[in-house]
Amino acid sequence: MGLLNIFYSYIHYLIHPFKTHEFLVHPDRYEGFKPVQLSAYESLTTSWVFVIISGIFRVIMLNFIILLFVDMLEDSSFNYSQYIDIKEFPTFYFIILSSILDIIFYPLFGIIIIQFWEVIIKFYGTLLGTTGDLSEKAQNIISVYFSSSILTLIPVFGATAQSLASMILMYAGLRKQLNASPVLSICIILTPFVLLLGLLSILLLMILVFL
Repeated sequence: MGLLNIFYSYIHYLIHPFKTHEFLVHPDRYEGFKPVQLSAYESLTTSWVFVIISGIFRVIMLNFIILLFVDMLEDSSFNYSQYIDIKEFPTFYFIILSSILDIIFYPLFGIIIIQFWEVIIKFYGTLLGTTGDLSEKAQNIISVYFSSSILTLIPVFGATAQSLASMILMYAGLRKQLNASPVLSICIILTPFVLLLGLLSILLLMILVFL
């Protein structure tokens, strides 16, 4: 399993999620480029690489912008020192810290995401009466889902693009792996939000009761 094959497969996961799942469901019938089949944890490890690169790139870009800003102020005839202390940029250090924390805790959050979605996917798969190994299907769906991490390399809009792409990738997996209807696939994707809303409602109700 070469690194280039993994990279090409990751790109294929992202660009052709429906074709990817067709291959994963029926590898013997599929014709065309055959991506490497990664487990959810292997896909998580691969996506971690892109998160690390994205974090480093974000810090470098911020440092470049601050240095450019400082040079512009120094070249200006306006006395900015009474308004701005160029030696103190708390936002810079905050972004560095957040980037480091993102890199460190990404595998932990990734494992939690895998465990959570595996339970949800297997639950709905059982309700739908989906045939086959539900654990393997869940692993395939989550593996393709993590390929959206490539988009974090896009400056500024990377996080937004990654979030939107991850939902599309999850939708494709649910449609192909579980044979879920479009409406049900969307409902499954919204399950975390519904659970969170329910939890917040319960907490709010408990607060109101005990006040």
